[in-house]
Amino acid sequence: MSDILEGLLLDEYAVVTRAELCGSGRVTPEELDALVALGLLPTRADGYPATSVALVRRAARLKRGLDTDWELVAVIMDLLHEIDALRSEVRRLKAHQR
Repeated sequence: MSDILEGLLLDEYAVVTRAELCGSGRVTPEELDALVALGLLPTRADGYPATSVALVRRAARLKRGLDTDWELVAVIMDLLHEIDALRSEVRRLKAHQR
């Protein structure tokens, strides 16, 4: 097996620079700007939250996999977030019924 696994340990308080986020997120600076403009990517005065790496990777994977534009990726990401929230709520309600 020749697959290489890559892992990142991300802290919610850690910050990454623009260059670090582009490199680890596998996007160009222009693509990063598009994500920020669409409101998908939170920014801070000192950079980006390190947890943004996973978000950027997921968005880039969707864009390339679906061969679509960033606007559709933003809609898909919003819907996926909503699905996750609904699943969490269902789990919470089921646990409360027991």
